[in-house]
Amino acid sequence: MRKLIFLAVFFSLIACTNKAEKTDGKTIDRKEVAKPNSPKKLSRKQVVQNLKINKPKNSILSNDIQFINDSILEGKFKLDISRYVLENAKKECFPTLVQKKAFYEYSLEATKVFKKKFKTLGDLNGDGKKDSVFILPGLGWCEEGQSYYFTDNQIPRIESNSNCCHPESIFSIGDIDEDGGNEIAEYNSSCASNFKVFKIWTLKNGKWKLVDDFIFYFNNGKYEAFKDFHKLYKKISKNKFKFLEISDMRGDGNAVMEWKTVTMKIEK
Repeated sequence: MRKLIFLAVFFSLIACTNKAEKTDGKTIDRKEVAKPNSPKKLSRKQVVQNLKINKPKNSILSNDIQFINDSILEGKFKLDISRYVLENAKKECFPTLVQKKAFYEYSLEATKVFKKKFKTLGDLNGDGKKDSVFILPGLGWCEEGQSYYFTDNQIPRIESNSNCCHPESIFSIGDIDEDGGNEIAEYNSSCASNFKVFKIWTLKNGKWKLVDDFIFYFNNGKYEAFKDFHKLYKKISKNKFKFLEISDMRGDGNAVMEWKTVTMKIEK
């Protein structure tokens, strides 16, 4: 009797293991039942289209080049941002919706100016033409600050991590390396901190290269960044200049200052 019970249990277990589920007359193994599809990731084109459909009246896509050229630059210069848009697309850095007034910056007196400002810097790339700088907000969500653009599409932009940029924040320091194009200084400000930075840039083979940077303590009691910039540097000879770094304030109220000499590397 025990043997019969054992055999009955044994064969019932085998039957359960091999049992298949029948649906609509077809036998389907449970292992082969497909999982529900996960939500599809929107393409860049779909994301941009959704932004366009849902944008408020006073907003615009951050990389709307027609709006930038027609309404912001007012036809004075035809900007080409296609390479930056392509770079952002590769990083899935989609454009954002920004208020139209965000395309204008504040003046040095902290007044909103609804007229795009340009600053002439002389010849930057050695083509014999004068170049100017202007500012635009980030083209995509991954750009953390405003960028400096130039009135020559062959000159690349300079991105910043600040939203306190002004055309006046870019200075020409002359042709230090005597290659036909001026070097420039960028006044980099975090808006609130006393510690600012002057970055020195040179344009080589169509790319900006950082030469050096210098701390500038804002409330130093002697030099103002914009008014006195010409007092902060001096060309010594070809490929060589000096810059006054103001790094801090002592307890006695005197600024920590040091003239630093820089020799530019010769590009081969």
